[in-house]
Amino acid sequence: MTAATGSRPRGRPARSPRRRPASGTPRRRAARKAAPRVDPRDRLRRVLFLVPYAVQHPGIPVRDLARRCGCTEKELLEDLDFLLGVGSPPFAPDDFLDLYVEGDRVHVALHQSFSRPPRFTESEAAALASAARALGGEGSARALSALREAVPRDRRPGYDELVERIYAGEPPARDSVLGRLRRAIAERRAVRLVHHAASGAETTRTVHPWTLAQRLGHWYLFAEDAAQSKAKAFRLDRIRDVTVTDERFSAPDEAAMGRARLFSEATGEPIRVRVGEDVADWAVSRPGIRLVRRIERGENAGAVVELPGASPEWATRFALSLGGDAEVIAPAPARRHFAEAVRSALARYR
Repeated sequence: MTAATGSRPRGRPARSPRRRPASGTPRRRAARKAAPRVDPRDRLRRVLFLVPYAVQHPGIPVRDLARRCGCTEKELLEDLDFLLGVGSPPFAPDDFLDLYVEGDRVHVALHQSFSRPPRFTESEAAALASAARALGGEGSARALSALREAVPRDRRPGYDELVERIYAGEPPARDSVLGRLRRAIAERRAVRLVHHAASGAETTRTVHPWTLAQRLGHWYLFAEDAAQSKAKAFRLDRIRDVTVTDERFSAPDEAAMGRARLFSEATGEPIRVRVGEDVADWAVSRPGIRLVRRIERGENAGAVVELPGASPEWATRFALSLGGDAEVIAPAPARRHFAEAVRSALARYR
């Protein structure tokens, strides 16, 4: 007995042909859309374009720069934050590249241009010139002349200005910017400042100097702007000239001086950072950083330092800039911020 045409052997259920799902089904397309793969080369292309473009367009609005970079404003601000950690440690976050947003505009300073490097920058030559003048001797004049010649011609005006403003040793030179301001503060005399704003604009204003402060490597003058009757902070490296006038002013009241002390004295709990043995001496020598204790032996040899007045963000950048040879250890909020930054950095390499 034969089976009819089209029949099947008994005991074997009928099966429909297996159909392979299409690669473009809505479900799979939705999955790909929900978890896009981020290519780190996109950020590299952005930052390589971002810095030279911002240098050529100083003060460009955040919105316009983000559009030029093909990213959102949030991504642009994250890129600016990321760029502060670029360089070869040991260095602080602002040693190699100074990026900041003032108002809604982006500014770039200390950019490392791809140009022929000078034998000395104006600041390097001015520092050496200051030391040569302090040493004195018969050869100091020749040394000063040679140092000026070592600076490119287009940077010599900046060198000449710096040489007149910096000094080596104590007390400050009477005619230096710092020397004049100290005298004006002691004698309660108004001063006329020629000051460069962050935007680059130069202004001349009369102020009543109250106090001087050094915070994280910068000197500041805290003074009352006479025209606006408002207390302000002025970075000394942006003050081109100071003239001490004959006008005298009354000492500020206790409330006003309280505001000045809030600026000149670090507030909040200092952030502590443990640094490795190889970078401990460099870290301790940084202005505004205090040594808590040395750790002489063991795996954690190095030092514990304090950063008075620093934010968790600045402390994290400082620690990360030391190439894995430092960690934020206190207080707890600052340590959490550091740990999150480390986890985020590690996730990029997984």
